[in-house]
Amino acid sequence: MSKLYDLISKLSKSSPEAVNTLKSSNSSLMDYLYITTEVEKKYLELLEQNFSNKSIIFLCGSSGDGKSAIINRHYKKYKSNYEFHVDATHSFEPSQTSIEALNESFTKYKNSNKSLVVGINIGIMLNFIAEGSQEHSDIIDSFKLYDKKRTSSNNIFFINFEDYPKFKFENKQISSPFIESILNKITEQSEENPFYKAFLEDIENETTSVVHQNYKLLSDKSIQKSIINLLILVYLKYDQFVTARTLLDFIYTLIKGPKILINQLFEERSNPIINNIHKEDPILNRTFLLDKFILESSTNQTNNDLDTFIEDFNKACKKPILKNNEPFTLLRCFYLFKDCELSNNYHHIFKDSFEKSTKNIINFIELISSHQNYDKTVIKEFYEKLKNAIYIYVNKTAPTLTEKKLFTISAIENSIIATPLKIRENTDKIKEHQINTFNSFPLFITINGIEIKTIDITFNMYQLLLSINEGYRPNKHDRNTIIIFEELIQSINEIAILSEEISIIHDKTRIDFSYIEDDDIEVQKYER
Repeated sequence: MSKLYDLISKLSKSSPEAVNTLKSSNSSLMDYLYITTEVEKKYLELLEQNFSNKSIIFLCGSSGDGKSAIINRHYKKYKSNYEFHVDATHSFEPSQTSIEALNESFTKYKNSNKSLVVGINIGIMLNFIAEGSQEHSDIIDSFKLYDKKRTSSNNIFFINFEDYPKFKFENKQISSPFIESILNKITEQSEENPFYKAFLEDIENETTSVVHQNYKLLSDKSIQKSIINLLILVYLKYDQFVTARTLLDFIYTLIKGPKILINQLFEERSNPIINNIHKEDPILNRTFLLDKFILESSTNQTNNDLDTFIEDFNKACKKPILKNNEPFTLLRCFYLFKDCELSNNYHHIFKDSFEKSTKNIINFIELISSHQNYDKTVIKEFYEKLKNAIYIYVNKTAPTLTEKKLFTISAIENSIIATPLKIRENTDKIKEHQINTFNSFPLFITINGIEIKTIDITFNMYQLLLSINEGYRPNKHDRNTIIIFEELIQSINEIAILSEEISIIHDKTRIDFSYIEDDDIEVQKYER
């Protein structure tokens, strides 16, 4: 067993070092990997501010976010002034429930002079609202207020990992300082890096394997950038949690093999993140250029430029990683290195074939950023696309109605009932709403001056709206997203049927009915 493999195995979620408790011993490896985050800085700030004020601090996050690691790291320094309930999903005794354990901690807090720190997730918080002891109704009320408005109350404070996104958007570039820091810590060519030292020792002892080749590939900044972009994509598209624990397990899975990283990243199905990345495998893209390449490579057709690229790449890796007759591996390699200069840059031929999803991500996050900073131009452009998608979707049996901004209420055989609508974005609501994540943003629109139920625009919904504008007809694969979109259409329809202007279109005849006053209705007939 190589030293490098032994070290990276400790990153696995099944490793004993994956979970932190107050009783766990310090790990020099985990200390080396530890990164101080904005969440931790806020936590320390509250600890210091409330050093002499009796209070409760709730550190809120999902399993694996790093709540326990943060609490454990500063336990010794603050244990004389604070009690710690590290994980609210656990109890103190086998016969005790997690809710009973929380009740016990809150009672102890109220009967002591110490403040309290609790690591908790939103699910347990909601359970405590329903099942917690009325003795702690004040804490239940603070949970309700936080759930509704995300605000703290009195001496009860909340720090939520969700308020500190792992991804940043600046100058139309998406980045993740946290993920970049972890990858850099693991791959940095430094004597202080235990992984790199183990890598060099194994080379010297001639105990290398695919693990070392994958470690070397992961050290490449271009591959790291592509991996981060993939993580952002699956985060937005498939609601993939990327916590500190899942990230380390993901890195372990990439390095351990048995396949070369270029294929491991898309084929290793034992890891939940890779299960979603697999859905974005570049070989699934269908373009004439990609299909032509796969066919030619599979049939060993001569391509001197490709041969040069493969030869130079393999020389740099000091291993015959790429082969002419393995088109899937080649395309994945082209994708991972698409943003860098390499050999004769043969791989840049395919760059546009890989760019659509990346462009959509950047545009979507730019749209969220525009909501945060209220960029009227970008927001208005989106709402115009939304309105157009609504008209195209409801008027699929009569596309000409979209140009006239008529909304189909009902279509029966050759007859259509439609009405003109005023679909407007609610700028006041958009301005005042605070957005803290990159997952989604709320849709605020009025129909004929009436506000309708708000829905969240996710990345999938955004892509669907763009596709409808381009003429795409949703199918069963869009089921989850189209259900939400149809709920929006139904909300609009409920207002549309109350309209004072109705048009009936039958074949080439259109009859308009307009309510005037005193139950008078004006009727006009047109031949189209």
